[in-house]
Amino acid sequence: MPGSKMELNLRSVIICLGAFLSLTHSERLHEQIYSSIEGGAACFRRLNGTHQSGCSSSYSGTVGVVHMINNIADAQWMVTNGNAGPYVAVVSTALFPGIVEILMGNPLNVAGVLLYDNDTMPATSFTQESRCPNEYYSASGSSCSSSLQGGIVWNEKGTDMLRRDVPFPMLFLPKSNYKEIEKIEQCYQRYNLDRDNQKGNPLCSLQLRSFMYAAVNSEVCMRRSMSSPTLLSAYVVCHPLGDNNVYYSLFPRGKETSTTKTPVHLITARIDTASFFDGVAPGAASSVVGMVTLITAAVALSKMIPVTDAHLYKQNILWTLLNGEAFDYIGSQRVAYDISRGAWPPLSPLSPSDVTMHVELGQLGGSLLESTDNAWPLFAFSADENTQVKEFLTKMSSYTNKYNMSLLAKFSANLPPSSLHSFRRILKNVTESGQLPELVIVDHQETFTNKFYHSELDEFDKIGFNYHNISIGANGTFIPTDDLLANGTMKDSEPQVKISRLATAFAMTLYKQVTDQDYSGTVAVSAHLVDEMLYCFLKSQACRLLIAADYASNSNTVELLPTKPAQLSVGVLDHPSTPPVLAGHLLALLTGTHLQVNKTTCDSKKDLDFSYYWLRGWNQSGICVQTTMNFSQALSPAFMDSGYDYKSGLYSTWTESVWDSMWARVFVTAGGGGAQAAAVAGAFVTIFAAVLTYWLQKHASIVFPDASIANGDTAAGILRSVNC
Repeated sequence: MPGSKMELNLRSVIICLGAFLSLTHSERLHEQIYSSIEGGAACFRRLNGTHQSGCSSSYSGTVGVVHMINNIADAQWMVTNGNAGPYVAVVSTALFPGIVEILMGNPLNVAGVLLYDNDTMPATSFTQESRCPNEYYSASGSSCSSSLQGGIVWNEKGTDMLRRDVPFPMLFLPKSNYKEIEKIEQCYQRYNLDRDNQKGNPLCSLQLRSFMYAAVNSEVCMRRSMSSPTLLSAYVVCHPLGDNNVYYSLFPRGKETSTTKTPVHLITARIDTASFFDGVAPGAASSVVGMVTLITAAVALSKMIPVTDAHLYKQNILWTLLNGEAFDYIGSQRVAYDISRGAWPPLSPLSPSDVTMHVELGQLGGSLLESTDNAWPLFAFSADENTQVKEFLTKMSSYTNKYNMSLLAKFSANLPPSSLHSFRRILKNVTESGQLPELVIVDHQETFTNKFYHSELDEFDKIGFNYHNISIGANGTFIPTDDLLANGTMKDSEPQVKISRLATAFAMTLYKQVTDQDYSGTVAVSAHLVDEMLYCFLKSQACRLLIAADYASNSNTVELLPTKPAQLSVGVLDHPSTPPVLAGHLLALLTGTHLQVNKTTCDSKKDLDFSYYWLRGWNQSGICVQTTMNFSQALSPAFMDSGYDYKSGLYSTWTESVWDSMWARVFVTAGGGGAQAAAVAGAFVTIFAAVLTYWLQKHASIVFPDASIANGDTAAGILRSVNC
């Protein structure tokens, strides 16, 4: 009997060892077969009230034969003559706009697309937005139509990929990961070059996995998400797009009443941009230049008119950064909607009659590379040739002219994409009557100067930005622009200088609006500050400005901010993005009053006029900032009404699908003969295993004579598993 037990224990050890060796061998075999593609960003699915857009793979990942596309003929061969497909097209951003319709028009032989950016073949234009951004939420009088063949359109190079349902998954690889393309190309050169003899041979292939749970449209996905958990619907499948807006007033407003309200000039710019791929939304020319201009102008005006002088003036400035504008004006729709019902800002809400004028700093960065001197042609669009608008532009032109910047008025109901459309639709009575004058300042006339609008390539180089990395003073002091020009650190033609001068001219114009006097002081926006701010938003969040503006704690450990630029696409309601927080904290740090109190005292302060934030500060030891800056919700009014008609077209209805893992890998598929042999071998092994199992069950008493093996089993012939 001891011998039998020893034999059983030996069998257990052998079985466990065999299982371990099999698992180890399988992992090594997996590594030999598949090579992961690192650093890619997958296309994901968004939905609105009428349809789905973006793309999705199958649940397990979509597989296709690699096909390197070097010209239009390569794309045409793949969709019409390729006989070993479906294929994954590997194509550069320079070629993609020219072949996108070929792929979309013939999707049966297209398993997916791997899009890459390459320094040796730069794209001259690349925009995934439509020719008329947000055209279905434009105010009356807008004549831009993306369906027109020819004519004037805002985004002439638009491909409309952001709004289309793409029938195959896509992956984007930035320049920094070009080595992955070289790896794929080596595989392609070895196995796939002989196009005429691909079928039946081993081929280099790609598997793309980016499965999206949501489908159809926002109404369907929201209904599925809100339904009670069942076997078929046990999780949320999509989230409404939504985030935070940022607002800051020159003078505090919290204690104002309906009888003591000071009229405001509402100054807006957008935070967000858009991208077809997850986590890659730089927005240099689309949004960052306008946002930086607004923040730096607000900083300058706060120094021109100290908050303690609030009682001297009968005008206030309310600076607002809007989020979600790329998706049918989510942020501005919410502000206009809340103003219409007396709910924004949350403390001391405005009525339309409280807004003296609305000025938007729109898309400003596209033309920064067009001129090598200090000139920067700008345009101000307004639907009404209003006296107040004319006076404002006359004042501002007198300041911009000093810096060799022209500002040309364009009076037309055909307004470029901007928050003005939301106000003119929702507050129609006061905007169209001229009671609420509005204008938007941009750097283009009928066609965008930005050829990379709403794309992964709208990066720092598209505005000509080169970081100077100048030391910041111990207390957050920045070198004046004139000094930087005088000592040769910067040149007139650099974007930092141009933006600083535009922001200064804008601040001086608003100074005159508030005080009714020309500014005669020395305060001006520093190109040094602009340099730092552009670096923070376009190159690295781990910058001195954002570190100083970050939340502080009592602990000595400092959590490092990411060394990559912030992702500027709007977040979802349950997972808001960081850019609004970064922008808001910058406004607080640079315009607020720094109090010499500890964190406990700072956190306990309560005041209707001010908010209090404990930030790291310039020496990172913590500083209490008293500020009028605050956040409000940027969520479409459509999601505030459970009975909203998603097809009404009244408000934005964009949602984003839930997904889990996204990945890509390259491998070599077996040839036809090899695949057939594997199939035959697999069938033979399956049949053999079934016969062997049946025979063992029938003759278990003979094969395993030791009764201890079967003892206790309820049915004769059932083998007990060995516990490893």
